[in-house]
Amino acid sequence: MQSRNENQESWREFVKANPSIEAWLKNRPYNTARMFGRILRDFTEYAKLSPDEWRDLDRSKARDLAWNYSQTYLPDHSAQGKNVLSALRSFYRNKDGEQLPFDSGRGGKHYFKREHLKASYEHIPNKAEVYAIIDMANSSRNKALLLFLFQAGPRVNVTEHIKYGHVKDELKNEIITLKITDKLDDKLRSLGIPYYYTFLNGEAAATLRKYCEEEHSDGDPDKPLFLTDTGTSVARPYILRMLKSCIRRAGFDPKTMWIHSLRKAFRKIVRQAPDVDDDDREQLMGHSIKGSRSAYYDKNDIPIMISVYRKCNFARQSAFTEVAKVKIETEDLKKENEYLKEQLRRLDEKFSGFEKIVQELREAAN
Repeated sequence: MQSRNENQESWREFVKANPSIEAWLKNRPYNTARMFGRILRDFTEYAKLSPDEWRDLDRSKARDLAWNYSQTYLPDHSAQGKNVLSALRSFYRNKDGEQLPFDSGRGGKHYFKREHLKASYEHIPNKAEVYAIIDMANSSRNKALLLFLFQAGPRVNVTEHIKYGHVKDELKNEIITLKITDKLDDKLRSLGIPYYYTFLNGEAAATLRKYCEEEHSDGDPDKPLFLTDTGTSVARPYILRMLKSCIRRAGFDPKTMWIHSLRKAFRKIVRQAPDVDDDDREQLMGHSIKGSRSAYYDKNDIPIMISVYRKCNFARQSAFTEVAKVKIETEDLKKENEYLKEQLRRLDEKFSGFEKIVQELREAAN
């Protein structure tokens, strides 16, 4: 069976080679079509059947194949297992409206319980913890990607859609302005937000510049910003696996953090920033501004938004600062040690003088 990570774009050829799947995916959003296409490709390789041959099986046999394949994602990827069942059930039903005979009751034989921890167990990392995780990235691309997610705070689907052209003209600036449109973040459509602005500066901006110098030297604006070796955009499942690996190597529990935890870490810093209006905080997050306040908010006043972003301190404590702090502490200890030595010397002198007086008194007494 072909590896699930092998040739991430081969789903296109698979879809074109199967007219029934091409028709099924025709009017679906790109991300959904890509996910469902990959699922059907991998499933048919597992089942050693064509898509149409699987749909022509007895309903119970078709169901059992789908269920058994979804179980291969347990226990670590139950959410993906649910996506597998959703795709296979939809494709099967697309033929003539008939559904696979799965148990519908909660807790039934074919009930999928998501195994990830409840939100109350999620650990939202602080700034020091985020940088400890980012430092575990094994390539300049992965480090730039994680810094992008943390210091700009976009939803993860932006990393799959953003092109080099979206940042090309901004790389020369100290603060990189990012216009996140509803084409980059498809959730904005459901919120009724056509776009919002966020930014990168400091280490995140410098890392992105260096990465682009290495990987986008040809200047092609249509290339995905975060490239794979095959020239396609880095996919969300890879980002999750990479992040979990960095979390584990940094000494944290990967079960308590997900990609969205970086966006929440961004939000934590934005919320803690001093003298920032609540509407500005919501704007940086890409949230809708409630009520009549939205009519009076000027989201195109980029200089004001940059000044707001500057108040959000994403910078780590530099190594120089740490060294300087240790040096000061060492000097203080040296001074204290010298002071204690001097006090000891004076006490010794006093004690010596006292012994001399006692000796003289003894001699006079004799």
